[in-house]
Amino acid sequence: MRYKIPELLRKVFNISSAEDSKILKDKAMSFVRNGLVQAEAEQGIHRKQWFITSTSGEVTLYNALLLNAFFPDPKRVKSIFDDVKVREESAEIVRSLILDKQALVGVALLSSKSQLLIGGLNDIETFDLRHKTLPNPFQTLPQLALGSNIGLLQALLAQTASLDVHDSLLSAYLRQDWVEAMSHCARIKKLGAQSETYRELIESVERGYQEAYEFDQLISLFKNQ
Repeated sequence: MRYKIPELLRKVFNISSAEDSKILKDKAMSFVRNGLVQAEAEQGIHRKQWFITSTSGEVTLYNALLLNAFFPDPKRVKSIFDDVKVREESAEIVRSLILDKQALVGVALLSSKSQLLIGGLNDIETFDLRHKTLPNPFQTLPQLALGSNIGLLQALLAQTASLDVHDSLLSAYLRQDWVEAMSHCARIKKLGAQSETYRELIESVERGYQEAYEFDQLISLFKNQ
């Protein structure tokens, strides 16, 4: 196989709009530049053309763009592929975002595929993100539905006032507002069994809070010397 990147994007995401194709191509190129997606360059008449020449490159690009819907920073997406801890934390964030939801900030979700997406991200032992495609839970990719520079996380943060306690916890976690996040953790723990569903996220918040507290204590110590 040998696809120009725009051709591949039209094929795997079934898009026909030139504008949508350009939005996804620009995002795809960010993954070529940071080394996540392997592509070959060929000088054209006016500019270089980039080609995906392997099945693993096609799968990697597909999964990277799905994850980019949640995490707009290409470095974060690359880390999900390369760092087990980042992948685990990211799987928890995705699960917290889409669990039992039919839509998220106006983007329709396919619930059955949402569960499979979460399962694939969590299956670190056997689900190789460079060789297996994650299920696509979106009827329309958020990058296209929300705009080229807006991800689900930014849209979520923009509507914080309307969130329930679980989404509010996620919002505070992403902003690293550890005091607020800890207060949401306390509320969730009062729900009893439901707190187990959010165990990994709560543990991440508690670690963040402890690290921030220890740092503040260290700064105070230096100030008093």
